[in-house]
Amino acid sequence: MADPLSITAAVVGITAPALEGVRLLLNDLQQLKDAPKTVTRLLEDVHSVDAALSLLQSVENREWQLLGSNVSKESERTISSCTQACSHFRTDLQRWTRHSEDGKLAWQDRTKVGLLKQGQIKAMSEQLQNCKLTVNSIVSIATLYSSVRHSHITEDIKKTISEKQEEVKSAITATDRQLIVLDNKLDELGLSSDDEVAVGPDEDKAKALQQYEEERKAIVASRRLLDGLLSRAQEEAVAKAAAKGQVGSTTVGSVTFGNQNSGLQTGVINGGVHGAMFGGNRD
Repeated sequence: MADPLSITAAVVGITAPALEGVRLLLNDLQQLKDAPKTVTRLLEDVHSVDAALSLLQSVENREWQLLGSNVSKESERTISSCTQACSHFRTDLQRWTRHSEDGKLAWQDRTKVGLLKQGQIKAMSEQLQNCKLTVNSIVSIATLYSSVRHSHITEDIKKTISEKQEEVKSAITATDRQLIVLDNKLDELGLSSDDEVAVGPDEDKAKALQQYEEERKAIVASRRLLDGLLSRAQEEAVAKAAAKGQVGSTTVGSVTFGNQNSGLQTGVINGGVHGAMFGGNRD
């Protein structure tokens, strides 16, 4: 069985490289002057993923442990998929714009980016949107767990739990819808007999097919993660997290060992001890 601490460390460890990859892609896109609208929309999606991953960095180890190993492992897969997608797309983008200099798109590159590669750019945009949605769901449930760490389940917290559940359910619905659309695209791509009309030459078709398949894997991983988050957003699970957060928080206000209390005295104290005095009878 995997060590929960090592799983948590793995998730935390891949977030920084993911942010770096997103920001490298962001920089490449920002360098393109007079970019087509598809690129502009993609740029907005990259910005939103950057913001989501930045928030994810604020999730503490304690919350990751409370969320559990399954959520942590699926989170790692989702973040890794996002990192790989950004890296692959950067490579493609550099190839598509190889005739351009100083960010100014040459006419042949403009045609390629603005027309021929619209499908792949849109697919990348959809994958980033899915990544943002899933990462924001992780942060949302982690924030809920943080807020109840030293609390009891009040009516206000019950209302918050209900709201978080609806957020995750909405993300699941969006993910399911995206998966259906993607499966239809894969079917159309596989059944197309006219490569030129579908996506271009055979090489482009193969590349598009590979990107759609990678996107599908990422969405399936996100779906599993969202299912895990929904289970962690149930009131019973949140109550258990609140109880675990209170373990070790008991404080003993004053303990005096002296006068008639001489001798060896033992016990277990969970938490801090304040105002303690230890001593025996004095002559």
